Amino acid sequence: MKLFVAASYSSNVDYSTGDVYPEYREWLEGILHQLESYGHEVLCALRDDNWRINDLDPAQAFKLDEAKIASSDGMLALVSDTVSAGVQMEMGMALAQKKKLVIAHEKVDQLAYFNQAVVALGQAKEVLIPITSDPFVN
Repeated sequence: MKLFVAASYSSNVDYSTGDVYPEYREWLEGILHQLESYGHEVLCALRDDNWRINDLDPAQAFKLDEAKIASSDGMLALVSDTVSAGVQMEMGMALAQKKKLVIAHEKVDQLAYFNQAVVALGQAKEVLIPITSDPFVN
C-alpha cells in the first residue's frame, strides 16, 4: 500500500540551521521504517525534503502534498495535543479523497474534537504510538 505520512513539520525545525530537530527525526524515521517493514511504500514530506525545511512557498508545498495524497492509497496522520494546521489540512484532503485514514497518537495525547468525530463516524481508525502492528490491516 502506498501511504502518505502526515507529520508536524514547521514546529519541529531549528530555524537557525533549517534542520529538523534530531530527536524528532529519529522518532519519525522509526515510524517510517516500521511502516516500510510491513511492505508499504511511504511518502513523507520531511524525508522528501532531506530533513530540512524546504524553500517552497506555501502554495507550492500545498500542491505538492495534494498530489502526493492523491497518488496514495492511505494516510497515517501523526497527531498530538499540539494541533498542526498542516496535518489537519492533509487529513481533510485524505478524507475528501476517500483515502484510508489512520490517526496515531501517544497515549498521553488526546485526539482533538473533530479527530474524535471522524473516528467515531468510522471514517478513520485510531491507533496508539508506539505502533505494534500494521495499522492498515483490518
